[in-house]
Amino acid sequence: MADVQTIRGPVDSGTLGWTLSHEHLTAGGPGMQSFPWIYDEDDAVKANLEALGRARAAGIDSLIDLTPFDLGRQISLFQKVADADSGVNIVCATGVYRWVPMYLRGRPVDQVAEHFIREIQDGIQGTSIRAGIIKVAWDQEYRLADGPEGFTVRSGLEHAARAAARAAKATGVPVSCHTLAADELGTPLLDIFEDEGLDLRAVTIGHSNDSADESYLQRIAARGAMLGLDRYFGRAREQELARRASLALMLAQAGFAEQVTLGHDASPYYCFAPPQAGASLADCWLAVPEFEVPWLRTHGATDDQVDAMCRRSVPSTFEAAARMAGR
Repeated sequence: MADVQTIRGPVDSGTLGWTLSHEHLTAGGPGMQSFPWIYDEDDAVKANLEALGRARAAGIDSLIDLTPFDLGRQISLFQKVADADSGVNIVCATGVYRWVPMYLRGRPVDQVAEHFIREIQDGIQGTSIRAGIIKVAWDQEYRLADGPEGFTVRSGLEHAARAAARAAKATGVPVSCHTLAADELGTPLLDIFEDEGLDLRAVTIGHSNDSADESYLQRIAARGAMLGLDRYFGRAREQELARRASLALMLAQAGFAEQVTLGHDASPYYCFAPPQAGASLADCWLAVPEFEVPWLRTHGATDDQVDAMCRRSVPSTFEAAARMAGR
């Protein structure tokens, strides 16, 4: 067992229960809170408490919020949701999103790691809320490799990944990665993490169910990392939901159930676009419990396989990270 830092304080990894592995209370971008026509915190709190209540009623015990500062993390939102005590454990993240800021790219890797470590050990923005996981994001930007050596977009992403690995080793918290699965970016990420001496059992290669390449998924799992099958939008057509669920079933039947994590990559209060009149995202965290898990059971997944994917895989990343740091 390991201590897992939530926005309400530490809990034992054995008590996390059914955990959604990749979600967002809100997301948009840095500075969005400065514009009330983009981000209204009262609305964000209300939307989150309603969504968390529905998720809890569906059996969800915990969720991992993977919103670093440059994706629009709002520490005051975490504080208000923590005070309301929804009954759902929420782990928040340090790290960086897809566009590594110049003021981090221009610093040595160890200084970037120290930034992550401070948010894990000391708290975020002068509060008592501490990050419990590190986020890294590699997407289309990884293709941008032209430019002066050490100053390309790709080199900035690699810089951040090395910093995340060093911070994880120092603090004993896991790393979760947004990846562009079509480009198989889990592979070069794991190469960097291995080079840094990171235990790959403490790493989740996220958004892997955006790929239909079963051999790629099995190669990632064979290296010991977690596969985040964590893009599962309730608004998708049933055929697509079934396709993504079939990947989880395939991996479970191939012996990798303990390395599969399930989530939505969803938020009840996104700020990427204006909200649609009368629309509600309160059900954003229900597609996994209400469609995917029943589909898995109907199509042959055993109770133990489902339990591994829903309840054991995410806690095991925290336990692997803690062991790595001697905790």
